[in-house]
Amino acid sequence: MTDVTSDWFWEGNVVEAITRFLMQDGWTIEAKADTHSKERGVDIRASRNGRTLLVEAKGYPAKTYRDPRRTGEVKPTNPTNQAQQWYSHALLKVMRLQAKHPNAIVALGFPNFPRYRALFEETHGGLAKLGVGMLTVDADGNVQTWGLHGQD
Repeated sequence: MTDVTSDWFWEGNVVEAITRFLMQDGWTIEAKADTHSKERGVDIRASRNGRTLLVEAKGYPAKTYRDPRRTGEVKPTNPTNQAQQWYSHALLKVMRLQAKHPNAIVALGFPNFPRYRALFEETHGGLAKLGVGMLTVDADGNVQTWGLHGQD
């Protein structure tokens, strides 16, 4: 059986890397979703200086199925196409979060893949108007941020 958690770009590893980064940056982690069990809700809820940060994270699609019953089977969908779907789902989630929590800072969190960077470049103008930032996680666990205005 394939251990999905070993992929650096698995959603749970993205959440862990962003959580470590935020803690090092002075944020208090109030809640973190258990992505292994596919827990619903906000992936990361953090606070600092009276501000709340809500992060919706996604991993990057694998080329093969992660379901133990289909291990090793190649997916018919190209990961690049599936990544676009995951990006759009994350956008809808942060828009809903922003509507529900208008005083919070909301951000997307993704592994640093060219496809996600390209999608962010195509949408960053609109995201900036909405006040939505982005955090990306490199294979080595380093995190970069864009557009996290109002952090302090």
